[in-house]
Amino acid sequence: EACGSRALRVESVLDAWFDSGSMPAAQWHYPFENQEIFERRFPADFICEAIDQTRGWFYSLLAVNTLVFGHAPYRDVVCLALLLDQDGQKMSKSKGNVVDPWSVLTTRGADALRWNFAYASSPWTPKRVYLENIDETTNRFLVTLWNTYSFFVTYANLDGWESTDTEAVSTPSAQVMDRWIRSRLHSTLREATDALEDFDALRATQAMDAFVDDVSNWYVRRSRPRFWKASDGNAHAVLHECLVLLSQMLAPVCPFTADELFQNLTGSTRSVHLSDWPEPDTSAIDLDLETEMNLARELVSLGLAARAESKRKVRQPLPRAIVMMPDTVALRPEIIAEIADALNVKTLEPVASLEGLLDYTVVPNFRALGPKVGKLLPRVKQLLADVDGESVRAALTTDGVYSLDVDGTVVALTADDLEIRAASHESLALAQDGPLAVAIDTTLTPALRREGLAREVVRAINDHRKATRLEIADRIDLRMDPSDELADAITEYQDWIGGEVLATSVTLGALGDDADTLTVDGQALRVTTQRVD
Repeated sequence: EACGSRALRVESVLDAWFDSGSMPAAQWHYPFENQEIFERRFPADFICEAIDQTRGWFYSLLAVNTLVFGHAPYRDVVCLALLLDQDGQKMSKSKGNVVDPWSVLTTRGADALRWNFAYASSPWTPKRVYLENIDETTNRFLVTLWNTYSFFVTYANLDGWESTDTEAVSTPSAQVMDRWIRSRLHSTLREATDALEDFDALRATQAMDAFVDDVSNWYVRRSRPRFWKASDGNAHAVLHECLVLLSQMLAPVCPFTADELFQNLTGSTRSVHLSDWPEPDTSAIDLDLETEMNLARELVSLGLAARAESKRKVRQPLPRAIVMMPDTVALRPEIIAEIADALNVKTLEPVASLEGLLDYTVVPNFRALGPKVGKLLPRVKQLLADVDGESVRAALTTDGVYSLDVDGTVVALTADDLEIRAASHESLALAQDGPLAVAIDTTLTPALRREGLAREVVRAINDHRKATRLEIADRIDLRMDPSDELADAITEYQDWIGGEVLATSVTLGALGDDADTLTVDGQALRVTTQRVD
């Protein structure tokens, strides 16, 4: 009865999960039929469910099938942990702290959610789920990957490069960046394959994430001129290989993004999910090269930090960088050249130590010195202000004691009595991290100043191109009316500037009222740009 005083009762039933263990056989109506397909599918490669299914699913399957068939019905178990809210509390409809999955799917997309689950933590670890975290992992990986893909498409189309032009990839490139990124590609493929075979999605996605960072923030950034000027078709071929293989690696985790990438890059209507899983090219893997390039990136990071500290723009060429690194590492000349170019210095000088590159000052520890020297303290302070800080540091390092002559009285000072503070020389900007250090020589000669101004002119004109909505491949007629200092730099680098801004002609001279005024390093530069058909 729908209403009334007498409630309906249901006769007692067994646990709804009681017969769940029969699923492997029952789904094929075995043993009454389908013996061949049952034997082919049993046992399953893996079973995946949340931890709350341990008794009702994992165990019932294990118990029933071990009893009937003598062994487990699955080879591997992937046990999912619980989902938590942003504060680490278990999600519960009664608490109202759940995230509506459809709100995520409609605003972020399925691949963004899938990537976050696979990348942010292992499946068997309790996981906090909230929109800001999904956005963070999406921007870090998927947006970076798509921007790299867009970069490739833009310049491949401008250069008329076709995906059939890939013969150069099969042979070692003369360019160290190509050899390095192909080594990273195939070692990443090997790592991701091993991880996924071991049901370790976290290790696989972290390997892919690191590779996309390498491609976007190092390979493309360091190889930009090779794409822009179409001087080396091998750059297109190598980046194409990276993106195609990455789309295949990504297919199990982000199926929609992977399919879009794969079909666009290969020009095929065949889904990535119907392609064979790629095999790594072990001949392309060079772990020594990968180690050296990792070190190079660390040194460049330190060098850029030193430049930022000195307030020298990266576009301004500088005379040298002095690099300290472990004696056990020897960088090949190609990588040294990449570091120098990334730091925009003319030469790179490796050193074994920072000896001679730092100035040292001695600061007394008055709390320790007071009881030790008594009434001599004012005189000790005065003498320490004038001593050679390097000699004090060397004595403490070698002997553990620095002997100070205080008007005929020798006072033995230890590291507890003194603080040695290091600072780079006035012309050097230093950044150090453990055994690695980079000192940038910030000395500016007139020639370096002119070269730096020429680079600033290129930056200003390219910004002007964007502001006037010129297409990326448009050729222009460029006319400039610079101030005196800019004029010297532009005259010296006129041909180079023209090539960098795609100018078919560059003319210097007075301009009319229709000219635009740009600011270059605080100086006025009047220009006109006219698209050339």
